Amino acid sequence: MGSGTTSPKKEESLGDIALDLPKKEGLDSIIQETGDGSVSNGEIEEDNPYEPLSGVALYDGRRLVTIRAILTGGVLGSLIACSNLYLGLKSGFGADATLFSAIFGYAICKLLEKSKIPFMSGHFGPHENNIIQATSLGCIGVGFMFMSGVPAMYQLKLLGPGPQSDYGRMICLTLVAGFWGLGFAVPLRRMFILRLARQLSLSFPLGQASAITIRALHSNTEESAGAREKIKTISYSFSASIIWSVASSYAPGILYQWNPFWWIYKWGGHSILSAVNWGWLSWQWSPSLIGMGMLIDLNASLSYLLGTVLAWGVIGPILVAKGEAVGIPYDPTNPKLITYNAFIAEQLKASPSPRYWVLWPAVFMMLAASIATILLETKNFGKLGKYGLQRLDSKVARRTGRRLLFKTDADSGAPVLGDFEIQDPVPKEYQVRWWEWSSVTVVAFVFAIVSLKYTFGVPPALILLNVFLGFIWSFVVIQVFGASGTNPTGSVAKGSQFVTGGVLRNQVEKQGFEHAARSTLVGTVLSASAANQAGELCQDFRTGFLLGTPARAQWHAQMLGTLIAVFLSPGLFVLFAKAFPCIIDASATTCQFALPSVTAWRVVTEAILAEEFPISRSSWIFSVIFSVVGMALVVLKRYLMQTPHLKKWEVYVPNMSLVGLAMTIPGSTITVTVAIGSVIAWIWHKRWPKSHARFMYAVASGGIAGEGVGYVVLSVLQISGVGGSELGTMIGCPVGAC
Repeated sequence: MGSGTTSPKKEESLGDIALDLPKKEGLDSIIQETGDGSVSNGEIEEDNPYEPLSGVALYDGRRLVTIRAILTGGVLGSLIACSNLYLGLKSGFGADATLFSAIFGYAICKLLEKSKIPFMSGHFGPHENNIIQATSLGCIGVGFMFMSGVPAMYQLKLLGPGPQSDYGRMICLTLVAGFWGLGFAVPLRRMFILRLARQLSLSFPLGQASAITIRALHSNTEESAGAREKIKTISYSFSASIIWSVASSYAPGILYQWNPFWWIYKWGGHSILSAVNWGWLSWQWSPSLIGMGMLIDLNASLSYLLGTVLAWGVIGPILVAKGEAVGIPYDPTNPKLITYNAFIAEQLKASPSPRYWVLWPAVFMMLAASIATILLETKNFGKLGKYGLQRLDSKVARRTGRRLLFKTDADSGAPVLGDFEIQDPVPKEYQVRWWEWSSVTVVAFVFAIVSLKYTFGVPPALILLNVFLGFIWSFVVIQVFGASGTNPTGSVAKGSQFVTGGVLRNQVEKQGFEHAARSTLVGTVLSASAANQAGELCQDFRTGFLLGTPARAQWHAQMLGTLIAVFLSPGLFVLFAKAFPCIIDASATTCQFALPSVTAWRVVTEAILAEEFPISRSSWIFSVIFSVVGMALVVLKRYLMQTPHLKKWEVYVPNMSLVGLAMTIPGSTITVTVAIGSVIAWIWHKRWPKSHARFMYAVASGGIAGEGVGYVVLSVLQISGVGGSELGTMIGCPVGAC
């Protein structure tokens, strides 16, 4: 996700070929930094990635789940939730909250430490810092559904007239997904962090980076120059991002989004209109998108840009020239202005728009790339299966006195998989009780069966299927997250969508499209969001393991954060949808958000449940070819990674999941902006590596969080009738819309 210092070599794993966003090499520099040098001087100290960090004071038994920690974590988690909803609706992926909450949490609580405010003062150490992070991660885990499945349901008119009237139903869905994932994350902590971390090379890069950052922040006095630098930088970046996003909304075509090809057209260069119709060339001075680009490497951002070039610079124009796809005029005053993004139900198969035609090769290729990646990890998933059988065999042996599947260690002369289990640094009395996590899991399961039946009309059998799928997908999500820090939830969600839709496909005639589509999307949202929640929380458990933070305190903080998210996430979605109605309107021809995930979820659901799959023959053939190419490049990338003398060529192989994701986004604005961020970070690292190591993440994460909060302010201004669309100017925007 590359600029940055080179990380120590380790065994390649599933996540090394990213399903959504690839690993950021720049994070490796954070992972390696520690102590005094980690913050201020960029010095490096090696740590065993599978043992608790040295230099962190042992937990002394003091209360960690404090009012101060929960309030701080809740506020910071809310800020990231705003950013992720904004980024998710705009680009299809979100930001991580670990380092942002760790650094900002430190800054806030250090100010409170010596204050005289009741419940807010007192000693503040690394373990309480970790609790702040746990709370903030709990706040964002279930937000995935509001940038994908929930808006898709509104676009298909499967719910009420608007999100405001369905706030209670959305709370119900968020509650079920959040607490189901929260419950079974506890036993998965023991499996993936203590028992199998070494064998599966699960270092959880983002969690490890956060732990080392927290250690560094607390290793010096409060006058530490490095700590002050990070805090000041992230604060300035955050504040500037908020101000810029609000101020630029009153003149977006001048300050925020630049459209040079449109300007040339308006200045008399009418021959360039064709490029304008295809979305070329524009970018945004967006702190969040540029910041996201800074956090991913050049291979990732250029792969993302390649998808745009393929879709809107090569494939789309060829389709229109050959008559395989058509565009339609959208401006009555200028019939030469054409949109190639329309979804007209009657024309989806016979004469689709280029966007609809391209959507299927993109979706199938992303799915094929994910399957190829998982197949390449057969060895690691085999280890998981073997571990489960060993555990079962051991239990049988204890009861019967004989083994059924495996020989004893003495007989085989080789250790079994679990023999490399890492000792838990936290005493047993500070670990989560079995009855705590099991009771939450059982209650969430029962509540899901009952509540979703009566609030959404989903049959209990289908809920049971998706509850099970959520548990299964969590293994994939945690494996990928642990190996590379990338989140594959978007890819595994497609699996749930095809499975659930396939089950309901034959019932459409009997029960109606609306019931089948709603059941498909609710079930998919449940399974994908629960898996995403489990992945986020296991990453936080990894941070706690490295710092020696009691798992029980972490889990309680995660629970409180999830409870905040149950009310916060639906509320944010209601606010955004009211301010920007195009989010829930499939017929809107222009929108401030590209909605790539929403569009994919909606179109895939319609296609799965259609009597005849609405895809043209040419699109179907190209989907097969493109999927084969995608799988081949995944295999090639893995081969180059594992061949020492060829590894240098791996960076030239595109990340096909990002290529596919970009092909679902209309126009060039998003991908060009992300590429600008990556180029800035790459030049920064090449020219000023020490400055890059000290400030890059703080600048990027502050910008990402700030614009998300800025859009909350914009939403309030828009609803109040004093936003940019009412009081500002659209000069410089194509057809008066940016």
